[in-house]
Amino acid sequence: MKIPSYTDKTYIVMDNDARIRRADDLAEVEVYAAGDKIPEGSAVGDFKRIPARTVFVFAEPVNTGEAIVPSGWTKAGNLEGGFLNELVSLAPAEWDFSPEGDNFTVTDKQALIRGGSPNFASLGKTIPAGTYVLVTDRAQSAAGKNFVKVSFAEIKNGKIKAKEEIGWTSAGNLTEGCSTCFASPEWLDQKGANACWQKGTYIGTKILVNIVGNGGEMEQITLESVAPYFALRDAAAEVNLQLAIESGFRTYRHQEKLYNLYLKGKGNLAAKPGRSNHQHGQAFDLNTLGFDGTAMYDWLKKNAPKFGFLRTVNKEHWHWEYLPTQAAQAVKNGTFKLNSGK
Repeated sequence: MKIPSYTDKTYIVMDNDARIRRADDLAEVEVYAAGDKIPEGSAVGDFKRIPARTVFVFAEPVNTGEAIVPSGWTKAGNLEGGFLNELVSLAPAEWDFSPEGDNFTVTDKQALIRGGSPNFASLGKTIPAGTYVLVTDRAQSAAGKNFVKVSFAEIKNGKIKAKEEIGWTSAGNLTEGCSTCFASPEWLDQKGANACWQKGTYIGTKILVNIVGNGGEMEQITLESVAPYFALRDAAAEVNLQLAIESGFRTYRHQEKLYNLYLKGKGNLAAKPGRSNHQHGQAFDLNTLGFDGTAMYDWLKKNAPKFGFLRTVNKEHWHWEYLPTQAAQAVKNGTFKLNSGK
């Protein structure tokens, strides 16, 4: 999975008023100054604009021939597709080595070192929290618990490699990626930016991904839900439906703000902080636009459970959650939701 996902891609400028933004203040627009190369029809003091249909690679125009075309920052919505569903960055933003499948940080202070299969018995030692490791093998115990064999990891010149072998430990002791942020107060804060809650209970801290949602709004989803969501998106695209996220993950404090506005009569109905389905990291508000008879909704009813997604909230056609175990059962039962209401 490539993050950010938009680099090295080619885009088409679709807006006739695609203005270049100042790099130091994206709310302001660049203007032509004396001495600039100025395209025909423009003058000193005019806004710098990228002509519609210009082929564009993020901030540098290509295939422009002899034409003068400014380069720089512009709104994603000016480009074909509006960057919809592009992955922008990970949250947290700082990494010694970002998640790539086998590199992890030990984040449990009681990460026991264990013997191998079949019992994975404790050897009476622990791996210090904050240790960077590479997973070299995976296995399950007879009880179905997941264990991994790990080695100390060394990061050098932008590459990571395994050093001495440590042994087996519970997969739950590790967080994907190598970052010192996992030991920070912000990461450990149960009401922090990455803290997940379900039914009023803190369920852990997860890596989030910033993704462009419908209308060019930045949304967040958990790293673990990116691949399932993209599989659903790609399947919808095969029948010419463009799936998009209206709303994803919400932090505890954001939910708290919504709930307080609701209590004051200034906002929509909102769940108590810690109890919103959008706080556990697997909930998606999708661009269904309506109930039966709406193309996206009708397609999701027939297909979303096959990809692990279910509708979970009565009277909300847009609210779907990635629940693979329950979805597999729903497929057998011939349904697409967890409840019986509309």
